[in-house]
Amino acid sequence: MKVHDVTLTLRPGMTTWGNEPGPTIEPLRRIAKGDSANVSLVSFGDHTGTHVDPPIHFIDGAATVDQLPLDALVGPCVVVEHTGASHVDGEWLGAHVPAKSTRVLVKTRNSRIWDDPNAKFTRDFIAVNASGARWCVQNGIRLIGIDYLSIEPQGPEKEGYPAHKTLLAAGIVIIEGLDLRAVSAGSYELV
Repeated sequence: MKVHDVTLTLRPGMTTWGNEPGPTIEPLRRIAKGDSANVSLVSFGDHTGTHVDPPIHFIDGAATVDQLPLDALVGPCVVVEHTGASHVDGEWLGAHVPAKSTRVLVKTRNSRIWDDPNAKFTRDFIAVNASGARWCVQNGIRLIGIDYLSIEPQGPEKEGYPAHKTLLAAGIVIIEGLDLRAVSAGSYELV
């Protein structure tokens, strides 16, 4: 069985949302200094690397990440590859996502950004627009993931955050910051 790690490696200097501070790793205890074990303090913002957006991210008082249904994050999934320059919309999803799919990971040109370990944050990325979010709700999608740090298009389309709010209000789990470079379109088991 082939296993693909679709998460980004957390490290100081990595690309972060809006150039927010990235991860810091501080030594707390060191064997070399007489401690019984090496222990570090790791700190990073919740929009760093591969992450899940909980409903509370855009809906005040809604579920936090620890309240999400874990079974949404585990099970059969499909990876679809969007090669266009436009955002992922409902029509495109309808043509490319197999019927009865419940977990969808969208691979786009964004994946190439991760080839540069020093890449600076950009707002020029492919995302899922409002019609794509509505399609997910109408078609029983439980989880959708994308290969950059936001599911939401930037620019005028993000006014009111319709993709996030539509997905989160419907209880659809959003995974952002996936590393899909080594993953081809097809069916997989998400664990």
